[in-house]
Amino acid sequence: MSGLSNQNRNYQFVLIGCTLILLSLACNLPLTASQSTGDQEKPAGFVETSIAETIAVIGQGEPVDTEEKTVQPDPPTATFTPESTDTPTLTPTATGTPTPEAPKVHISENTNCRTGPGIIYDWLVTVQKGEEPEAVAKDPLEEYWYIRRPGQEGSFCWVWGKYATPVGDTASLPVFTPPPTATPAPMAYSIKYISLIGPCPSYALMYQITNIGVFTLESWKTTMTDHTGGSNPMSTDHDSFAEYSGCNPVNQQVDLTTGESYYLLAIFGNNPQGHDITTKIKICTEDGLGGECLVKTFRHTP
Repeated sequence: MSGLSNQNRNYQFVLIGCTLILLSLACNLPLTASQSTGDQEKPAGFVETSIAETIAVIGQGEPVDTEEKTVQPDPPTATFTPESTDTPTLTPTATGTPTPEAPKVHISENTNCRTGPGIIYDWLVTVQKGEEPEAVAKDPLEEYWYIRRPGQEGSFCWVWGKYATPVGDTASLPVFTPPPTATPAPMAYSIKYISLIGPCPSYALMYQITNIGVFTLESWKTTMTDHTGGSNPMSTDHDSFAEYSGCNPVNQQVDLTTGESYYLLAIFGNNPQGHDITTKIKICTEDGLGGECLVKTFRHTP
């Protein structure tokens, strides 16, 4: 493109130079009579005007400057993406939330489970030592626990806190108001296994008897069956109740009035520990197994 433009300029200069030479010669020619007389004198500046017109005519053929100008497009606007300065969020691995275990009570001794929190309520079942039933509620004094009966998911009863130690969070358990007590039966009592005594030289299972009826209790008799065999049970009867320290009775009580508790024994010739034992207890309102009598059966493994 630059070489072509230079050629155009040279061409223009040649034309202009030729034109100036011709005009100069024309100015030096002698005037004829006709010219001096017939033509008017050229106005001042005629030559300059002619030169300018000539140049203008020449310029109409080719532009003075034909160099192509390449219009560079504006550079694209750079898009600036800032580096992220955010602290990456760590998503912890989802883990299952363990479900808290329901509170329970640990049974330290065989204990009665009743329709209400107290011996005046009906006996339903004996919860065995070592079991840990679920605790569902508690009484206002937290002396009794309302539990789900072992092996009977839809049934509930109350156990005494002396032999039922809470396990787990029991603070949120609801407080149940004790149900109304039933009218005491004329002849009624409850049974609780306490311990094994012996050898003395014989062995004995000691039970606690509580009078929950109206009549006074005066005499008792125990008859046992060893479903395992080998303990040699011996039937026993007495007209009084006693408390024992080892093999020796330390206190005696001739009768049990309403609400009182004391102890009686089931005697074995051999050690019944670990055996499946059924003890039948008969208690009467008069000495010598007289008057009104009531028999209850208590089965357990001492």
